[in-house]
Amino acid sequence: MLKWMAARLDTIGSGKRARAFREGWPSRTREDIAFVEAGGVTFRYRAAGYGRPIIFAADPPVTLEAYDRLLEIYSADFRAIVFELPAMGFSVPGFWQDFRFFQANDTIAEFIRLIAEEPAILAFSCVSGLGALDIAGRYPSRVSHLVQIQTPSWPEEIRWKMARDPKNILAKPFLGQIAMRKLALARAPLWLKLAVGQQEALTGLCGCATDALHHGGAWAMATAFQNYLPDKEPAMKRVSQPALAIWGNSDGSHRETDRQSSLWLCDHPASRIAEYEDLGHFPELEDVERIYTEIRAFVADTSAD
Repeated sequence: MLKWMAARLDTIGSGKRARAFREGWPSRTREDIAFVEAGGVTFRYRAAGYGRPIIFAADPPVTLEAYDRLLEIYSADFRAIVFELPAMGFSVPGFWQDFRFFQANDTIAEFIRLIAEEPAILAFSCVSGLGALDIAGRYPSRVSHLVQIQTPSWPEEIRWKMARDPKNILAKPFLGQIAMRKLALARAPLWLKLAVGQQEALTGLCGCATDALHHGGAWAMATAFQNYLPDKEPAMKRVSQPALAIWGNSDGSHRETDRQSSLWLCDHPASRIAEYEDLGHFPELEDVERIYTEIRAFVADTSAD
């Protein structure tokens, strides 16, 4: 109950904020910015192109504005979609939003149902990649393939979480939420400097994150750590869809993570792991063309199965 109450710090005033975002700066940064309500959340997203849908979850504190080149490249072959997770960026959860793992994933699955007219490739990153696995297991008709970016097994993700919060501040209800609000602007560039592998990408990603935070963007990491990513692993289903795990090995935040754990729930025989020594936590943004080529080939090779 305490964690649920603390999460209200990230949902209070949700109606007013959603209206402000629909009418203000977050709606005008790009011509293709769109909003849709699903499962009690006002999601902000972008879409480009036609064909099989591939859906990326923006990895906070990075927001949709960093995905210009990705949308341009992927739209040649796919219906490319990128969205912001609830209480991240400018996707606004309703006041009563449940941030627990399965319940939050139900909301994202509803968003997928609304925007994808056929089974989609889910290309989610890090913690949200665990959600993609859950959605693929419980809503298999909505997911054709999985691209797991910087996403290990649950126990490995918990190790990562603890390393990100060594003083256990974010784990504490109320204190964690307040700390994130006060420290987000200072923490974002430090986090990105640790995580990004291609240094030429660092300036743009830092600028994107700080611009979003200056304009009221959310980075509800404490609420995510407390509710969405509990230490006890939930009972997730195994998945039958082809899965490609992509790792940028220059990600300082995942230096000790076991890459081989990534496919621990994946049963499709063509599932595999691809590692890139020079890329970091955002491989799909740090070298758009190279990761696009990897994903396109994987989807082509496994779509006949």
